[in-house]
Amino acid sequence: MFVGAASRRTGLTEAPGSRGSFVSYQGRGDPTGGPARWYAIVNLEQRLNELNIELPMSAAAGGAYAPVVVHGDTIYVSGQLPRDGDKVHVVGQVGRDVTLEEAKRGARLALIRGLAAIKAHLGSLDHVTQILKLTVFVHSAADFKGQTAVADGASELIIELFGPERGLHTRTSVGVAQLPRNASVEVELIAALAR
Repeated sequence: MFVGAASRRTGLTEAPGSRGSFVSYQGRGDPTGGPARWYAIVNLEQRLNELNIELPMSAAAGGAYAPVVVHGDTIYVSGQLPRDGDKVHVVGQVGRDVTLEEAKRGARLALIRGLAAIKAHLGSLDHVTQILKLTVFVHSAADFKGQTAVADGASELIIELFGPERGLHTRTSVGVAQLPRNASVEVELIAALAR
């Protein structure tokens, strides 16, 4: 199991009373020389089940690129649309064809597809310890100014999955004139791995 492997590799010890999808561990010490801190490693697959979220079976690339690249302890996920197979679920310009709530749902779906791409590449989500960076592209009408609110659809799911502390991540949200397949939202992410 990932938790045991991480414990052996990093010298983590389990906190008393840890259970469920959030398991607390204590590291050897803060990298800056401070005392050891308790922090949570999340069983993402269990957490997805608790939230009744089913990952798509496939998140294959839609062109001549890799959906996922791993470099060291970091995984980079190419932009993901809110689609399942060939069907894009949220299409059109946000603020004209698509409401803010629909666009937030699209950002959430695109993040779920990104997690599916990670699972397809690694075989499991057990190694993902934190989402480091989220970039959300919003197919925006000329007068739409709610890109950050659309991005909250993905960010809120990250916090639901990882908890309020480890769920914190950096983020950029950008309004764009067009996206592939007329999608309303595209999400790319960078995540940290414990391997």
